[in-house]
Amino acid sequence: MNYKLEPFKLLVRMGLTEIIREPKILFFSLFFPMFFLIMFGTMSVIIQPSTGMGLSFLEYLYPGILIFALFSIGLIGTSVPLIEMRKNDILKTLRTTPLKIEVFILSQITVRFILAIFQILFFAILGVILGYIKFAHIIPFILISLLGMIMILTIGFFFGNFFKNEEVASGILPFVMMPLLFLSGALLPSQILPESVQNVAYVIPITYLTDLYHHILFDFKGRVPDIVAILIILAVSLVFFILSKKTFRWSNN
Repeated sequence: MNYKLEPFKLLVRMGLTEIIREPKILFFSLFFPMFFLIMFGTMSVIIQPSTGMGLSFLEYLYPGILIFALFSIGLIGTSVPLIEMRKNDILKTLRTTPLKIEVFILSQITVRFILAIFQILFFAILGVILGYIKFAHIIPFILISLLGMIMILTIGFFFGNFFKNEEVASGILPFVMMPLLFLSGALLPSQILPESVQNVAYVIPITYLTDLYHHILFDFKGRVPDIVAILIILAVSLVFFILSKKTFRWSNN
């Protein structure tokens, strides 16, 4: 039974080594979100706390910045290396082995999941220090973050199947990412948007992750009950995993 796990473990080790050696991936996965954290932290000193929500600017944005960090790992940090492996014919070489597609996909998702754990723990500890996260909320905060990361990783792997050039992917994906974060309410209170725009949030999977964070941390009422939001995230993860497997290409040809 152990021999069946060997390809998976080998690919995970190779993936972690690749991330450590590749400054671009490490930057977008870990350090790029920190610039936004510092930037919004500076802005929160200037912007007065919301009287309606009773939150500071950074406090409201804190879970949204974490979602942005997870997006950086899940979209850019997943799709770009996949494109590079396909472009350099690494995937074509792996195709000649008995390696199954689902094993390869799971190994790549696992590598980014491990990276995300460090990011999530950092935000959890910093949130407690800043007073944004109560001790009673640490475990739910971490579990919801891990659940959201699984969904984002499957989406990232799916997108990685459609780009042939890593520079194009690095340029387009951030432009895809930012509107989703704003429309989902992660970086902007959805109540200030027109009702027609607010309704768009129902079809954005990241909305339900945002709602779970807001309910746990701020006791805001979500669009759907928490259990429904969790089921939606799990369903989206499963759908994109299946789509990733169906659309997977070993080469650009």
